[in-house]
Amino acid sequence: MGIQNEANERQKELYEYVTITHMLCLIILISVFVFNEKMYIQKIYPVMNIRSLLLVSLIGFVIVLLYNQRKFSLVLSRRSFSWVDLAYAALPLFMAALTLFTAREGHVYVEAVLLLPILVAASIMGKPAGLIMASVCAALLAAYRVFYLFQEPLEVLESGVILIGLMYVVGWFIGGIANMESLYRKRLTDLANTDPLTRLYNHRYFQEKLQEYLPQASQERPLSLIFIDLDYFKHYNDGYGHLAGDQVLSAIGAILKETVGEIGFAARYGGDEFMVVLPACDSGGAMEIAEKIRKRMKTEHFPGEEHQPGGKITLSCGVVTYPTHASTARELVKYADQALYRAKCLNKNKVELYFSVFDDLELEEDEKDLFNSIRTLVSVINSKDRYTYSHSERVTDYSTRLAKKMGLSGEEIRLLKYAAFLHDIGKIEIDRSILNKPGPLDEEEWRILKQHPMWGSDIVKSVTKLQPIASVILYHHENYDGSGYPEGIKGAEIPLLARIIRIADSFDAMTSYRPYRRKMSREEAAKEIERCAGTVFDPVAARLFIKILQEERNKSVYPEDNCPVYYLDPTGS
Repeated sequence: MGIQNEANERQKELYEYVTITHMLCLIILISVFVFNEKMYIQKIYPVMNIRSLLLVSLIGFVIVLLYNQRKFSLVLSRRSFSWVDLAYAALPLFMAALTLFTAREGHVYVEAVLLLPILVAASIMGKPAGLIMASVCAALLAAYRVFYLFQEPLEVLESGVILIGLMYVVGWFIGGIANMESLYRKRLTDLANTDPLTRLYNHRYFQEKLQEYLPQASQERPLSLIFIDLDYFKHYNDGYGHLAGDQVLSAIGAILKETVGEIGFAARYGGDEFMVVLPACDSGGAMEIAEKIRKRMKTEHFPGEEHQPGGKITLSCGVVTYPTHASTARELVKYADQALYRAKCLNKNKVELYFSVFDDLELEEDEKDLFNSIRTLVSVINSKDRYTYSHSERVTDYSTRLAKKMGLSGEEIRLLKYAAFLHDIGKIEIDRSILNKPGPLDEEEWRILKQHPMWGSDIVKSVTKLQPIASVILYHHENYDGSGYPEGIKGAEIPLLARIIRIADSFDAMTSYRPYRRKMSREEAAKEIERCAGTVFDPVAARLFIKILQEERNKSVYPEDNCPVYYLDPTGS
């Protein structure tokens, strides 16, 4: 931020300097133009009074202020000039030419007024524009002396050599200083906007450009984000040191520049996280680019990567599109983060497009605000306990696969998705200190925690379309033998969807890290589910779930597990 502050201060100082200089030029031009004796004698304009002089000056000052305010608020790297710049430079040229050709003959210093448009043009457009304006003013001076004062060309050259030379010196010198200043400010801005390690843009630049691009996006010209995170990067950093880690970050910076090219830009979001912004790109195009980045990363070779899980340094990507998935910049980044988190928590080395299990939920108009409030509650729970969000995503995934294996209907699976994603929404009522307590809960804390199925059930009952899943959320902690909570029902009394979630919920809890216990391997968790089939879990559903895990192991669905995995025979033998 120090570099950016220096660039801003430098830009502010230059704005003040150039603006005041232009105003002084304007005062001189207006003074010479107004107090021209010949124009009074020939009655070219009415007699000027102090009011008209002040009015003309005020209009000129406003033009100077507005132009320079616009000029210095634009991106410093802009290389082309608009018609506004040309018109602004042409105005003092017109006034100088008019003054020159209407001045009293023999006026000693009137020709010097031609230096002012040179100064203005050079200070705003640099050396080339200053030299071009000097040539135009030199031609005007020659035309004035030849056709108005009837001098010979050689006499014009002899008498005007000092003034003409001064014109080119002013254009060259002022323009050169303007160019150097522009390059210096651009350099400061580049330093402030660029991450020095990866040579990508930094987080601040990403946020600024996202706010700039978003209002220009539409359904016809969507804006897509790719959120990228390196897999197991901490593992690599800890094993080989931060210098080796820096080489990896530098390499991915080069990959992103090469892959994204001119269709968007890439920025380092923080640590080993990167963001790619793709204007005028839909979800399909963004997914293709994300896949190219992922595959390109796999072709790179780094020292010691053979000891990484999977034997390679890989990355995961989350893709989101505006306005398809989000309505604000904040939502866009949040949903990109959720898509990335899904890619990492389900499989890693993967590209995931954001989706919500509620995308196909058709709501009544008067229920939309209420439902949006429920979604907000899910985000609040996520901020209180990040595990809860990723846990709900995985439970939804596990539950859906088990439901399909059991042959449930499409409507039942749809309701199951809603229930699995929202099964812990009642935790919104639980204090953060209880949710994140590093040790076992005491009796009172445990009593509070066991209330969350009832609180969650009450929350979803407020939306008509979600009422069918209220009982599923209420009973998702009931055990098959009646030893669960909150009501202690058992067997077939427990809704089938709740029994499915009970298995998926327990499996994910056992295989996830929590502060108060170690993470189980999939083998250990599978054995625990088999052991508890018929007591905690529905025995039929439990054996089908173990079969799913066995099939996944055979297909290497979870290559990131760096522990030996073999699952029990699904028959239980």
